[in-house]
Amino acid sequence: MTRAGWTVQVQFVLTATTIYHAVVLDLPPWAVKAIDKILRSYMWRGCKEAKGGHCLITWPKVTRPKSLRGLGISNIKNLNRALRARWLWLRKSEPSKPWASLPIQASECVQALCSMAVATEVGNGTNTLF
Repeated sequence: MTRAGWTVQVQFVLTATTIYHAVVLDLPPWAVKAIDKILRSYMWRGCKEAKGGHCLITWPKVTRPKSLRGLGISNIKNLNRALRARWLWLRKSEPSKPWASLPIQASECVQALCSMAVATEVGNGTNTLF
């Protein structure tokens, strides 16, 4: 497989597998590091392990958007935060859904992101708690 093929597979197959878990779990730093290592190794060597000499570009540059001259691979740490913030937003915007009553554990960073990004309109007070 070519490097372009590996890039597509990393972005759309291996990252999708991570998204499945990142939606409901707040991934710890060791898990993010391990996932990044697997993605990096597969991208540059097509196998589970790769040494630093095989990497052609630093990983932070790879995870930049294509518009910023990166390869467009998702940054797992930021992706996890965004998915957790979306879960909080969905719980607030659609309280009648059956999963809305599930307890959601979110880090302080995710809660801060959600509080900055979501505006709350008080209205009659049924959805806004003080």
